[in-house]
Amino acid sequence: MEEDINTLLNNKPEAVRYRRSLSTLIILGTGIIVFGFWGIIKLAAQLFFGIELFRPGDLDGFDETARIIVTVLVFVFMAIDVILRLIVGLKAIREGREKKTGKGYLVVCFWLILGSAYSVFLLAMELINMEDSFIDSFVAVFMELSSLVISIEVFIAGISVKRYKSKHIVRVN
Repeated sequence: MEEDINTLLNNKPEAVRYRRSLSTLIILGTGIIVFGFWGIIKLAAQLFFGIELFRPGDLDGFDETARIIVTVLVFVFMAIDVILRLIVGLKAIREGREKKTGKGYLVVCFWLILGSAYSVFLLAMELINMEDSFIDSFVAVFMELSSLVISIEVFIAGISVKRYKSKHIVRVN
């Protein structure tokens, strides 16, 4: 208990950054979970409302079996993305509450960052080439860019917390 009070009363710049990073992990960990639910909403909308997953002509040259396989693979990758976002978000919140977590969620977060960066690039190219309607492309770029920024912030805050803990040997429950 005394150690926790000393941590709270410590107003050195390092300690302030540490506490700020803990808050960031809690808030933005929740944001990553929200983007995971956004993935579920997109998946449900495509399934239940018959929203086309591919643009006309994308699957030309594929027979019906190949189209089904490609569609199933896309849904599997979307489900994996949602699960990974939930894991990263929950682990970030746990880390922000100073509970014991490993470094694995930071590795997964890094992969989410790479995937989001690639997705932003592809969506920006679609926006530039006007392959879809401007509004649809703009919203897609905005959502993916927001997800990318949140993932980067969680990654930075997570590394900051891990460094502080290793340097100052913070007791974790």
